[in-house]
Amino acid sequence: MKLIKPEWIEHGPKESLSSLHINPEGVRVAVAGKYNAVDCIRIFRLASILDENYHKQSRLLCRIDTQCPLCVRFSYTSDILAVASRQSVLLYHLTATNPNVVNQPVQSSSSFGEFPETWRLRSSLSSGHVADVLDIAWCPSNDRYLASCSIDNHICIYSWPSATLTTTLRGHTGLVKGLAWDPTGLLLASQSSDGTVKVWSSTTWQCEQTIKEPFDGCAESTSFLRLDWSPDGTMFTTAHAKNNTFPVSACIIRGSSTVDAEFVGHRREVTCARFLPRILLINGRRRCLLAIGSKDRTLSLWLTSPRQPMCIINDFFASGILDMSWHLNETEGLTTLGVCSPDGACAFIVFNKGELGSPLTHQEMAKFYSDMYKVNIAVPTKPVANGVTPVTNGNGHSHHSQASTVKTTLANQTERRLNDGRRCIKPLCIDTPPPAPAVTPAPLPAPTPVASTSKVPSPSPQPPPTSSTTTTTTSTPSSVSTSRRTPTIPIDPKPAKGVVRSSTSSITLPSSISSTALFPPLKLLSNLIRKINNEYELRTEKSSDQVYILSCINEQTKLAQWKNVFQSPLLAIQATKHFVALVTLNETNHCSELFVLERQSGLRLYSNIVLTQTLAGLYISENTNNLQRATISVIYTTGLLSVFDLTRNSMACPILDINISHLLPPHASIVDIFTLNYTNSDTVCLITSTGHLYGFDNFALPSDLTSSGPLSTLTKTHGATMNDDAYQKNLYSSPNRELLVSAYLETQIHRSRVLHSLREYSFWLTTLVRFLANSSLQDKSLKLKSILDHLAEHVHSTPINVNASLMPLRTKDEYQNVLNECLIILRNYDDTSTLVQHYE
Repeated sequence: MKLIKPEWIEHGPKESLSSLHINPEGVRVAVAGKYNAVDCIRIFRLASILDENYHKQSRLLCRIDTQCPLCVRFSYTSDILAVASRQSVLLYHLTATNPNVVNQPVQSSSSFGEFPETWRLRSSLSSGHVADVLDIAWCPSNDRYLASCSIDNHICIYSWPSATLTTTLRGHTGLVKGLAWDPTGLLLASQSSDGTVKVWSSTTWQCEQTIKEPFDGCAESTSFLRLDWSPDGTMFTTAHAKNNTFPVSACIIRGSSTVDAEFVGHRREVTCARFLPRILLINGRRRCLLAIGSKDRTLSLWLTSPRQPMCIINDFFASGILDMSWHLNETEGLTTLGVCSPDGACAFIVFNKGELGSPLTHQEMAKFYSDMYKVNIAVPTKPVANGVTPVTNGNGHSHHSQASTVKTTLANQTERRLNDGRRCIKPLCIDTPPPAPAVTPAPLPAPTPVASTSKVPSPSPQPPPTSSTTTTTTSTPSSVSTSRRTPTIPIDPKPAKGVVRSSTSSITLPSSISSTALFPPLKLLSNLIRKINNEYELRTEKSSDQVYILSCINEQTKLAQWKNVFQSPLLAIQATKHFVALVTLNETNHCSELFVLERQSGLRLYSNIVLTQTLAGLYISENTNNLQRATISVIYTTGLLSVFDLTRNSMACPILDINISHLLPPHASIVDIFTLNYTNSDTVCLITSTGHLYGFDNFALPSDLTSSGPLSTLTKTHGATMNDDAYQKNLYSSPNRELLVSAYLETQIHRSRVLHSLREYSFWLTTLVRFLANSSLQDKSLKLKSILDHLAEHVHSTPINVNASLMPLRTKDEYQNVLNECLIILRNYDDTSTLVQHYE
């Protein structure tokens, strides 16, 4: 056994890694995370990692810059790389190789020069999820399906190669953090933060098993829960289970809802489990090899049937283990395990031939699946020695020959310039391979119950595949195909209507996007009645002149205290002791309008606000500390929650804009939305019909800061603030609302620094950190990292010269206190939790 930890592949001490995967041929290894504060995927040549004498110039094959890559997975049968990026699954295709490019350094950016390989984005699967995708998995052996799971509690199944959404699996009530297909492709296991593991059938897409027992009480302290099936398909191993108070990895038998065995020994939560995808023959017995990674920086290797620890590696990284990937090189008999950590490092364990036993061949594995599950599975194989064999482009032509064709064809390409200077180039067909003959795959025989004394139940029946024009090769248990099927990759279609935003904690929907309804819209009623503390009653009616009258009636005297008239029918009414909030439906302009009235007199306090989306709910809550202040909460059918802060004299723009659709399980509803006032800060609280309570901080300015401090005094006397009506109006109407708020907070920080106001500087800095963590700005990670680096630099630097420095913070302890406060804020957000680990 040899342990390799290449320093040149690390993403740096202040960077992070989220996923690692070795392609089935063992040519490439893809790592995803942050490198030089930029989200990217870097593809390395595996042979250059395992062989120290390999040419250093050809280590990096390609770099792909993309937003927040949380998971990368190569397909089994074609040169496709699936990437979980925000709410989408991006599919990259290897389009060309450049054998003449051999001197690209590993630090190169995607915009610098060329790479030995060219990977192009050909399809984006963005029609299923409304929140960040955490894990993806290809269906084994044939890539028939691609499954993805997200923090929106759902699992999306996409068909391949059509790249269309087949179905959405709903049933989890928490974040779904891991997926795994069984080796036959008949079952899909998923693990969620709701404390359950579910097993789904790929024939009916129904949940067949729900396991709860070993996961009850497990805290949501892991970013991923990556589980895996054994290569014989008889069991799967989960992440983050509990035995009393000890973290374990639970082994669950196929078809059973009970735990068969537990892998113990780790001191912290298990985050990832990976089986070697081949059955091993050890002393004549068939056994499976399992690798388990934990947050305690420990990697353990186990043999199953019976359970037996094989190897334990302590203090593997500076942080925990997030992802692992196996590769078996049949030519040389080497077995490689790749491991990555959020600290930015990765390592590879290489086992020599015979150290782990004798793995079954592809033909033997296919025969095993046929005998055990009565299904014919063609295990694809493409032998490549050390990555030297040239990779074809999927059409039978090598990329080198295609490159020569390009050079000869470009000489005949015509170009002309338009009057404005733009170039107009006539497109030419570079390569047209002969069409492959259509082969209709033979239908698989229907599986029958296995006549065996084994306690493993038979799998669900698999439907015969439909006819397709894609070139495929069927195989029998004794004859396995050695050719790769390259499907036709569809060009990304027009963006589907729906929620498409890049945020984890704040999924904001612009008004220009027509979104899919996730909550039922409010129905228009002829008469609305709303009582206020059993003292007054608000009632609507339609007059004969086609106007709508709102009356406030005293319950004791039964007389109307006041009346107000509207041109459109009233859709919803809510009231407190001092305010009345109502929404009218403007059928002419196809929009809704929000009005606020004074409860005592019925006077309109502000101009009406146009609501650009369909209304699903209206709520109002008064401030318990100040009865002259209230908050209005508006829920749209898309799941967007907007909260307005209002007083007798002013109404602020939405103090909260966040999508809450992923918080509610199917068939759940919102019971109430109110504002909780505590320590001069407001928290918007949401209660669901499932009994859950969610709180959202609106980052209100504490009252003690508004009356003290040099910056506060100057702002009140000479400057404009965010509370000015003109600023509020521009801020609310601007499509760059978050950028304006961020710029304002940054300006306040610099003003506090110039005035040497320690208290105000700390407040505005932590406010900016909290705002960025909750925003949907694309560069928020870069800004947060810059702020934390600045604080950490002063914590670990030499004492500061007080006379020369303009910073209000003087000592290392002051910087350390502000840094700790920022880290406490960022721990509450999933997409910044990995960033925190580098500064602890």
